[in-house]
Amino acid sequence: MNYEDVETKLHSLTNTLVHELISLTPESMSEIQFEILSTDDGGADVGLLETHPDAKKVALSDAVFTASSHYLPLVKQYVNGWQRTLISLQEGEEGWQVNVEFEQA
Repeated sequence: MNYEDVETKLHSLTNTLVHELISLTPESMSEIQFEILSTDDGGADVGLLETHPDAKKVALSDAVFTASSHYLPLVKQYVNGWQRTLISLQEGEEGWQVNVEFEQA
């Protein structure tokens, strides 16, 4: 798979995660942060950062876990030394704003 294919697939998986996270977010929350964090065994931990009390009430769906499992090998190809991805979503007057940050070793 070439670089452009990896980038396209990664973008598609990120969009899937974003849409699924928005659908899971209670109306009481206007901001949500989701991270995929590299583990020492070559896998990843995924979860919401508890930036709002209602974040504890959000149960991640199978779709989030499936997309994350496909995301992991691609992001490792796309970002040298990848350690973490933070997807931040904030609802504003014009809809949800998305920010994706990669952290590298």
